[in-house]
Amino acid sequence: LAKFTSPPVCAVTVVYPQGSFRDQKHGKGPPGPPGAGFGQLHPRTQGVRTLGTIYSSSLFPERAPAGEVMLLHYIGGAQDLTLIDMTDDEIAAQTHKDCLLTLLKPGAAAPTVLAVKRWPKAIPQFNVGHLDLQKEAREGLRKAGMEGVFLGGNYMTGVALGRVVEYGRDAAAEICEFVEKKKVNAEKEKQNA
Repeated sequence: LAKFTSPPVCAVTVVYPQGSFRDQKHGKGPPGPPGAGFGQLHPRTQGVRTLGTIYSSSLFPERAPAGEVMLLHYIGGAQDLTLIDMTDDEIAAQTHKDCLLTLLKPGAAAPTVLAVKRWPKAIPQFNVGHLDLQKEAREGLRKAGMEGVFLGGNYMTGVALGRVVEYGRDAAAEICEFVEKKKVNAEKEKQNA
């Protein structure tokens, strides 16, 4: 399992005054009020380290007082492995720097940082050879005599909720089949004894 690649990601929750945001080209206003959108993703070509931002108080207005905007930034990933070595203050400062490029008025003050959460092994990468690693892991369990231990998790499916649920159903069917075979074999052994 150690061979699966899962780069680090950090989540940074911040609050800005509503007046910190510039008008957006889409015309729906800045983040904050309901209907202003749910967030944004940042391609690396945009020149920012932040992977994406969720407009938390646009989705859930009760999460920020009137006149304030709560954002949840995700930063790190497969192309930014050294981010995890930064301090919480440095990570929060980086998301602010990125926000100055994407959302904020020039010179906007740094936000109130509510939390920085780190996941040293966050999003599994399905690189070339990933399916071979899955087979190797299953074979390793079999060779170790761990019949009845099944692999599950986002390193098997990816992080998309629909795919995780689908895999869960498939795994449940596989487990039920395994248990049923064990029952049948136990009955046969009992009859032969």
